[in-house]
Amino acid sequence: MTTFGNLATVKIPRHLQFTYLSHAQRVLRYYKKHCRHIEWCAFTRVPARLGRVELRRLIDSHKDEKDFVKATELLERGEQQVLSYWFFNNNHNFSPGGTCYDRYQYFPDYTIDYWHPLEKAQYPKYFATREIRKMEHILWWHEKYGADPEQKTIEEMMDDVAEQRKVSKEAEERKAIDK
Repeated sequence: MTTFGNLATVKIPRHLQFTYLSHAQRVLRYYKKHCRHIEWCAFTRVPARLGRVELRRLIDSHKDEKDFVKATELLERGEQQVLSYWFFNNNHNFSPGGTCYDRYQYFPDYTIDYWHPLEKAQYPKYFATREIRKMEHILWWHEKYGADPEQKTIEEMMDDVAEQRKVSKEAEERKAIDK
């Protein structure tokens, strides 16, 4: 909706708009940012309150400054000081120091191999399928990268897979009979 005849109707995108701030507005924003930093650094409310009172005393000591250049210089020095405190936290959520770090416990897959046989007996179908998948993965590995001379041969592993499938089918049949 831009007309070139009248520049007053040209819409400027929001991210390109800029408003000039008065000196008082800049001082208020500086005060607020510095207060947030003091609150962030303090462990309890008492040091935070003390820091805010000292900052207010510092600002009030220069509130009647007649020289505008000096007042602007003081403000810019204070803003630079706040910017020097500022840092960017590059910790991602699940990285050390992130907000979600160590929130959930992740157990590697091989820990299930160390379950007691009585625990494994509670989930026969799952463990039968798991053994089949493990053997298939090992077979795939041997086909792609070559076998380890100390391990079983491919034929022995294929026999193990066939036996595991047989055991899992028997477990399913027993479960169906029990129902």
